[in-house]
Amino acid sequence: MNARIVMTIFRKELTDTLRDKRTLMAMIGVPLLLYPILFLITSQALIKQMNQLQQETSKVAIVGDDSGLLLSWVSAIERVRIEPSDDPAADLTAHRLDAVVRVELGARQVLDSGGTVQIQLDFDTIEPRSKTAADRLEKGLRKAAEDVLKTRLAQAGLNEAYATPIEVKQTNTAPPTKVAGSILGVIVPSLLILMIGLGAFYPAVDLTAGEKERGTLETLLSTPAGKLEIVTGKFLTVFTLAITTGLLNLGSMALTVWIQLSQLPPEALNAVQLHIAPFTLLLIFITIMPLALFISAAMMGVASFARSFREAQNYLAPIFIFLVLPSFLGAMPTIKLTPATQLIPIANVALFIKGLLMGEAGLDSGFMVIISTSAYAVLALVLAAGVFQREEIVLAGERGMSLSCNRAFFTPRPAPTAGFAVFLYLTALLLLFHIGSFLQARWPMAGILATQWGIMLGAPVALCWYTRIELRSTFNLRPPGWLPLGAAFLLAASWAILLLQIGAWQQQALPSPPELEEKMGELLQAVQQRVGLPGLLFVIALSPAICEEMLFRGALLSGFRQRLPMWAGMLIIGLLFGLIHLYMYRIPATALSGMLLTYLVWRSGSIFTSMLCHFMINASALLIETLGKDNAAINQYIIQPLQERHSLPPWLLCAALAVFAAGVLLMEFSTRARRAHGSP
Repeated sequence: MNARIVMTIFRKELTDTLRDKRTLMAMIGVPLLLYPILFLITSQALIKQMNQLQQETSKVAIVGDDSGLLLSWVSAIERVRIEPSDDPAADLTAHRLDAVVRVELGARQVLDSGGTVQIQLDFDTIEPRSKTAADRLEKGLRKAAEDVLKTRLAQAGLNEAYATPIEVKQTNTAPPTKVAGSILGVIVPSLLILMIGLGAFYPAVDLTAGEKERGTLETLLSTPAGKLEIVTGKFLTVFTLAITTGLLNLGSMALTVWIQLSQLPPEALNAVQLHIAPFTLLLIFITIMPLALFISAAMMGVASFARSFREAQNYLAPIFIFLVLPSFLGAMPTIKLTPATQLIPIANVALFIKGLLMGEAGLDSGFMVIISTSAYAVLALVLAAGVFQREEIVLAGERGMSLSCNRAFFTPRPAPTAGFAVFLYLTALLLLFHIGSFLQARWPMAGILATQWGIMLGAPVALCWYTRIELRSTFNLRPPGWLPLGAAFLLAASWAILLLQIGAWQQQALPSPPELEEKMGELLQAVQQRVGLPGLLFVIALSPAICEEMLFRGALLSGFRQRLPMWAGMLIIGLLFGLIHLYMYRIPATALSGMLLTYLVWRSGSIFTSMLCHFMINASALLIETLGKDNAAINQYIIQPLQERHSLPPWLLCAALAVFAAGVLLMEFSTRARRAHGSP
């Protein structure tokens, strides 16, 4: 893919889209002009109406007061005027009265005898003036009741506390910033997701179905630009407009609210403190980037199926609702960000932003939200690119399109494409999110085995077989020579030692929570109690060494080998290998191990070298964890130095480095020897 062609298409599509009046209205007119004007006019009108209601005098009628008792109480209430009425109910319905006060006959005698006088307020809750009158009457009559109670207590010679044996006081322990965060957490995520969706809606329709309808897509396809370059340029345009629209809308609303709040008195501002730390804003921005990618890719992929602008709108209307509805989960007070909800598309972003604004979300949950949302985004982008590259869809006429996925229609390939390799990785990652994590939490040993053999190995092999991709070359199932195996053995033995030191350094710079270490220890102990040490080695060491290598050093490496140089492939596959372990604290060490394993297969051409190295690294870590405390040498030279000084003995580190260098030299020598004999 030529980056220069992609940027040319991006600039062309962006320029054409910005010339469209609908896009300008959606991106600039609505957020910068319409929202502030509507909000200011509405709020000012509401404030003016409320002030006017507070200044007006309420008209009320009294029914049943035969002694003038109620008349004296109501007359003392401010902004209340008593009006005579022959038919109070009819006058209240016709809005000639704001409220009617009814009292039983003989109210004074009941009151003098120590009884309770029943007073009824009739008002129209829909009418603001009537509601205001009822509030004034209730407040004034409650004060009159308090005065009567004080008189009765004084006549009986009782203290006022006698009538209130229990007094309940409420103290709000939530700080003002958290209160404000809870309010913003309900509003901001939903609006942000809604605006990003609106920003992607029209560009996605116009750049796909709109071009089909105008007949300009065929012209673009006839240029030297490839289909992947065209779809990438179009996608960048949709993404740019979506994220720009979302941020413009959010900024416009924030500025408008700030202008309104600046008009409040200081005591009101102190009650609700709207303060968002710059780091919180940075995390929100980082989180919405993959969200905008996901929404843009999903809308563009669906719109590609349409043959006209109107048809695309019909397709995207339910998709838009599907994208927006999960955001309202953040408005529900009982739903929090948990290990389950942080994997729900779109809802996880809304809940995470809400947690950030309330000061409850941490980096751990944010990492999972960003990773899961990025996985959904890349998967949607891969599917959208796949849809756009199918001519029967892009150039579909009135007769419709063929969407057959019959195995016979796939062209045999010796290796997967880079896009299909990414699709395999994302499939495994999402299955791990929603199935593997549940199984491992419910049944640890069976869950690990199901994850490894079913998800890491079974899914990629099945998909490659169904799409007619040659399995032996894809998964690098070539027999290794003795020299590559020896190099893998040396690298594994030395890397197992070096990895302990890297983990100690990481623990100092980025310490993992003690709960994580305890959870891993409990998992190992539970598996060992069930199947013993040999079974533990099979579940924790051998199964990942086989299954994970088939995915990463098999399908992924074969897909990236033709597109990337070795250093880039090692870096990307290593990072992907670290991310799939789902723990932020394990990524650095795991990613470095993934780079080493990728190097082994890239140089040797055989996946069995990385399987051997992977198994030895896992097995050594397990043996140190389970047998180290009972072994004097391991305890003296490894465990105690790491616990006391966070460093292994210098002689051990030097020996490991020397063995590691010998392993690299042996691998390079074996690679040159193999190439000299004409092997690939």
